Amino acid sequence: MKIASNSGEHGQIKPRVVEIIGPAGAGKTTLFRSLSDYPEHIRLETFPNVRRALDAPFYIRYGIQLIPSILRLSRRNSRKLNRREFAWLSILKGWPFVLQREGRKRSQVIVLDQGPVYLMVEIRESGPEYLKSNDAEEFWQELYSQWAAALDMIVWLDAEDIYLLERIQNRTKGHVVKNESVPLVHEFLARYRRAFDYVVSSMETCAGGPRVLRFDTSRQRPQEIVVSLLSELGISCQTTWS
Repeated sequence: MKIASNSGEHGQIKPRVVEIIGPAGAGKTTLFRSLSDYPEHIRLETFPNVRRALDAPFYIRYGIQLIPSILRLSRRNSRKLNRREFAWLSILKGWPFVLQREGRKRSQVIVLDQGPVYLMVEIRESGPEYLKSNDAEEFWQELYSQWAAALDMIVWLDAEDIYLLERIQNRTKGHVVKNESVPLVHEFLARYRRAFDYVVSSMETCAGGPRVLRFDTSRQRPQEIVVSLLSELGISCQTTWS
């Protein structure tokens, strides 16, 4: 397989920061791992590690910046943020600036597995109620705008529920709905699709919002998705299928 960089199809500027999203079982991990075969052109990343000493300054800096907004929005009748949620909001607050700096310094495309869309969906779905209120919309809009400027492309994987259900039940690692009833899994998938759609649509309406590529992993093989994505990333790929 020969791979060469170019400026992207249709003269578009080559994307620098890309996130892979989708419901459970859609094939995100499979695609993410497949892209590791192209380290010269693609750099795989996840968010700063809260347990790593080198990342402590990041959390201190952006956690402090986050506190005034949280104090302004929080309510007595709503539960407080837990540590994980506070870390996630700190990531959403500061990580876009880190990725933009890295994107300017490197020739590689940065691909995120669990990125901003994932974090925003998780917080909006399971976070404190005050973050879902109308009072919090200005807070979210600021995050959408920051990430619209930092994120160039969203790769949205999905499949019909029957395939997702089978994959969730057959996976070796656990999942919150792995052993639940079929109707409950359908409801879970529908709820997260709505949440993804809301967050992605909110980012698309911002100036310079990301392009969104959608792939049906029940109809397209992983290799086909990889080749299509490489082309969209400005990386030409020539291969012969076995």
